[in-house]
Amino acid sequence: MDDGIFTYYVDMPTTIRSFVVSNNDMSFTIIINAKIGKEQQLLAYEHEINHIKNGDYDKNCSANLIELVSHGL
Repeated sequence: MDDGIFTYYVDMPTTIRSFVVSNNDMSFTIIINAKIGKEQQLLAYEHEINHIKNGDYDKNCSANLIELVSHGL
């Protein structure tokens, strides 16, 4: 699953754990907050991987709705 997935650690406000970008070449870039702890980084990475696995980038609904579903709400 890691083919075509690039991960970078970037200093961001601690209110942002991570995000993922769908690239034009069908790859993905995951940005992980370098300021949060390792355990939180791993959880954030898993969260973004699940968005990719679930095909969330192919869905025609809001990001808020996708997040609600991914968190089981």
